[in-house]
Amino acid sequence: MQQYKKNRNFLLLLSLTLSVGGSGCTLQRMVNTAEKHQQVTVEPSPLTTNGESVNFELKAQVPEKLIRDEEVYKLDIYYVYDNEKRENIGTYSFEFGEFLYEDKKPTIIKQLSFPYAPEKSTGQLMVQGRAIDKKDNGIAYTDPKQVAKGLNTTPLLLVRNNDFTFAANKYAQQTDSTGKLIFYFEQNQAKLDDLSDEKLKVLDQYVMDNVPSQTITIVGMRAPGERSADLAQKRAQTLEQYYRQKMKVLDYSGKKVTITAEVQDNTLETLKQKIAATALPKAQKQQVLAILNGEQSEQEKLQALQQTEAFPYLQKYVYPSLQAAQIAFNYNRSRRPDYELYLMAQRIANEEVDADELTEEELQHAATLTPILSEKRKLYEAAVKTTDKWPAYYNLGVVYNEMALKDFRPAAKKSFLEKAVHNLTYAGYRNPTAPIFYSLASAYHQLGEYDKALENYSYAATLGGDEEMLQSIFADKAALEIETGRYNDAISSLRYAGDGYQTNMNLGLSYLLKENYEGAEEFYLKALEQKPNDALAYYSMAIIGARTQNEQMLEQGLRRAVSADKNFMQKAINDMEFEAYRNNQAYKDALIR
Repeated sequence: MQQYKKNRNFLLLLSLTLSVGGSGCTLQRMVNTAEKHQQVTVEPSPLTTNGESVNFELKAQVPEKLIRDEEVYKLDIYYVYDNEKRENIGTYSFEFGEFLYEDKKPTIIKQLSFPYAPEKSTGQLMVQGRAIDKKDNGIAYTDPKQVAKGLNTTPLLLVRNNDFTFAANKYAQQTDSTGKLIFYFEQNQAKLDDLSDEKLKVLDQYVMDNVPSQTITIVGMRAPGERSADLAQKRAQTLEQYYRQKMKVLDYSGKKVTITAEVQDNTLETLKQKIAATALPKAQKQQVLAILNGEQSEQEKLQALQQTEAFPYLQKYVYPSLQAAQIAFNYNRSRRPDYELYLMAQRIANEEVDADELTEEELQHAATLTPILSEKRKLYEAAVKTTDKWPAYYNLGVVYNEMALKDFRPAAKKSFLEKAVHNLTYAGYRNPTAPIFYSLASAYHQLGEYDKALENYSYAATLGGDEEMLQSIFADKAALEIETGRYNDAISSLRYAGDGYQTNMNLGLSYLLKENYEGAEEFYLKALEQKPNDALAYYSMAIIGARTQNEQMLEQGLRRAVSADKNFMQKAINDMEFEAYRNNQAYKDALIR
């Protein structure tokens, strides 16, 4: 009996050993098969930056024999950079339901991405397979394999501005201050919609203002083609009735209020005025004005406009701005000496006295008297608490943006930009103008929230303004579109961005990325006429030389770029655009300064 037990234990041990050994052999055979026969392709290769991320498609195919019931084959994708730092990107699991068949091979294709950082420019995209036993979690690995090397950062060679500053301070020249709100309506409607809620809250603040008197002017408008002839009047009446009703409920100060309701009902005449405040090219403006000044009926003119090249712009950016009613407030306040305002403002900022000791305009003027951002912030914060008006929010947003520009800590910069966005948003509710929404779009742009930035660039263009402002809006909108890979959209936006250095540089980059090298060269040469010896323009020309195998252009461009800015030497050394030229004499000569 004892001998039987010994034999039984021996057989169990042998069985277990064979089982484990069999599992290990199976896993090893799987990884050997994978190493020989799996196929991994990456598009694009080298990887290419797209704004603040690197987006790519990775396709993996494995032999059918790797699809098993007891084991699973997985493929890990990761990026190695900066002295073997590893960033995990994703894992493909070759189990039923996770793959499709292509050419009778199990295939997985996915769009993948990881955040861009300058130190990742010279890294490698790697894959490593794992064969795993589902029962005992035994595992075997393939050798790591490089499937793409480095990052192409050419899409980042764009020019953007995002420059906005404090609201003009007119306190020293005048004591009058004007508040303005614009309410937009749905087409053919005169009712306020839910999107007006925030502006109505601002309107309520005007009702509660403790001032001796208010003079209010309401102007109703309608857009070309809207059906009702009295639509502009109805929109003005909607705001007037709202204001008078709120006065009965909220106003206990007994101030004298005068309300005047007007109608801007000559839609074609209003449209002519709006055309002057658009980014349309001169020829398109002239064509539109020629139609509007013609002898046809209004309906005939509107139909003629639909046939013009400018019509998409009119429909998207101009007509919606006329489906509106504007309400303006005028106050009259006296001016106090600067030294008195500054001292009082400091006491308010230090919470030694109540903020309502100064008016909004006085507080904001006091903020302009100090160059220290922390002091400006306190004063504009006091102005926000006291007045709840747009200049206080706007200037506080500018302060936070300035603080973000001066801070190199990523977390702090992000926090400052978020605060800038918060205050600029409230400024936009209270005073919807192109400069304010351009500043909001710029803050979102710097924050990396591209969809919101694009939305606000478009809205800023819709509001209209002077030509220089609109060109800035479209120029930075185009820069964002380049960053996000929308090259055709960028080229369309740049049609309205003027003919300055930024426009020509970004047109050059758009054409370069679309592989229209002759067009790209033409715009870079224009940019160099406007800004001679510009390192970025010459560097971009060197890239065109590399892509077109024009060694003379490559050498001259690199030489001039490095001569103008020595930082471009290290960039050229790491840039994947010149990978094929590392041992080329023209490339080497260009880097000898």
